[in-house]
Amino acid sequence: MGPYGKVGEDMSFLNLGKKDEYGKQTRIEHGGKYLRASRTGGVSLRAQTRAAGLNLTANSSHGFRVSRTVGKNTQMVMQNGRFVLRGRYGSGPTKLNLSKTGMTVSTRNELGTFNWVKPNRSSAKLFGVQVRGKNAAYAQAAYLVLTAVATFFQLLIAVTLTLAQWGWQLLQLLWGLVLATPYELEVLRRKFRNRKIRRAQMALTSNVAASFEDWAEMKVVAAIALAFIAWGRGRDARAEIPWLKMAVTASNEPADLPSCLPYLSDAAGPLSQWHRSDTELDDPLPVLARTAILAELAARQVSADRLPAILLSIDDLVLQQGPKTRLQEQMLTVFCDFAGLRLQEESREEASN
Repeated sequence: MGPYGKVGEDMSFLNLGKKDEYGKQTRIEHGGKYLRASRTGGVSLRAQTRAAGLNLTANSSHGFRVSRTVGKNTQMVMQNGRFVLRGRYGSGPTKLNLSKTGMTVSTRNELGTFNWVKPNRSSAKLFGVQVRGKNAAYAQAAYLVLTAVATFFQLLIAVTLTLAQWGWQLLQLLWGLVLATPYELEVLRRKFRNRKIRRAQMALTSNVAASFEDWAEMKVVAAIALAFIAWGRGRDARAEIPWLKMAVTASNEPADLPSCLPYLSDAAGPLSQWHRSDTELDDPLPVLARTAILAELAARQVSADRLPAILLSIDDLVLQQGPKTRLQEQMLTVFCDFAGLRLQEESREEASN
């Protein structure tokens, strides 16, 4: 055996380098078959045998001992004429201890074992040197306090990080609600308005609206153009025919509007008759109700592919007479809602381009 082998035997002799379950140096001692040596117990010779179910042990320092296991983890001992009862129960670091003086509870940790009932029976191991009694109790108390403080700060940091994460998520949610609130409020307002329009439709003269069902597609388009231009500014539909013909003819992007010019006169009469009975600019609800009926008619009579372009062309014609009135703005949103169209506002960058 080489020189390294002898060093290995010496190290094993003192348990040097041997680690316990916590990765710490085990108690520095020697426990051979007949020889034992430790800091607290000194050096002693020991021999053990078993006879008639009893364990017989002789120790040069502690005398003669007879022991027997009477139950699981329970042992009765007679040592030098003194009776000893001991037991240790439980799984995990905390166990229940039994002795002839009573029962105690102890917990094993990285430092050693702390007895909660009788602290003086605690043990502590520092750098492989084991201590017991008051010194061990003091060491264990300091260890437990430091562990509790460290655990408290770890918990505090974890709670702080969790609250910060929740707070950030809450801020994101609130910010999203702030951004969405104007749009959601507008949607809600339009829903309530459309319900009122539905009720107002029932009060309108139905025979005029019923006659629209037989109209051709371009006649419906003519009626829509006249309604936006005339009703939106409180004018008679027949009076707007000359201007509308001129504007449509001069338009660069008419979007099928020239095809509706022959129907302007036929559409203007029923529109004027329908509008004359309840024209009140102070109360736009009747006008919006009629606009909703025209929108539903357009959704049935006008091709879905062409209706958006036609509506945009009519909107451009409205702007040629000046800025749109509030009523014309309301008519546009009502028409889109009841025709199943969706208005999308143009961004500032797109508008500038």
